[in-house]
Amino acid sequence: MKKIVSSLCFALLAGAAQAAPASAALELCDSHGLVRGAEIAMDNGCFGCHTLSSKRVGPAYREIAARYRKESVSPETLSRKIKRGGSGVWGTVAMPANAISEEESDVLARWILSL
Repeated sequence: MKKIVSSLCFALLAGAAQAAPASAALELCDSHGLVRGAEIAMDNGCFGCHTLSSKRVGPAYREIAARYRKESVSPETLSRKIKRGGSGVWGTVAMPANAISEEESDVLARWILSL
């Protein structure tokens, strides 16, 4: 259910839904705390390097979620990686540190892991 809700929320935020069904779906997204994570990703340019389901510069969000769930990586650990950046985990391209608050990083990490 969480994957479906998260994908729906992403589609809504990307403008793929019409106004009538969007209000009910947006309410469902909010109840799962997913809207804010997608908004943070959009507001901070994360989609310049990441997409929902295919590699761009960095790995796809779904790929990150699958790998980190398999490795039992906590949202707090992913949040630190988002905030600090790093290299070598997903290849040779480094991810820069992100100038976002700890709260935003936590919300973003939880959103990614929900995919």
